[in-house]
Amino acid sequence: MGRVIPFFILLIFLNACSNHYSMPTQVASNFLQRQHVTKMTDEAFPIKSTQTISLYTNNSPLLAYKIIGKARVSKFNLFGKKRQEDTLHEMIKKLAASIGGDGLINIQNNEKELQANVIAYQKILI
Repeated sequence: MGRVIPFFILLIFLNACSNHYSMPTQVASNFLQRQHVTKMTDEAFPIKSTQTISLYTNNSPLLAYKIIGKARVSKFNLFGKKRQEDTLHEMIKKLAASIGGDGLINIQNNEKELQANVIAYQKILI
């Protein structure tokens, strides 16, 4: 009985933190990694490879796009150790890829976190 109550509290916590886009295990992993992605559309996009995600730091994409989410990664791990810039870029690309993003724009790099808008390229029919 003593172990059942903490289990249910953990289950309720994970369920409350989740949304209808994420599995509870992914929510827990994102919490531990101190990262978060918010999907801003109900439209479904296929999961992409992180190698195909573009970081638009100084310019905008030349292709038509739609903002589909917002990604955020803490510059510090769970133990307070500062992450390297390359690690932050890989983590935020992984978040973008997980919701089907093609790139990241409006990248904001402050002292605590790296955040950006996740975009998906739009097909234009002529």
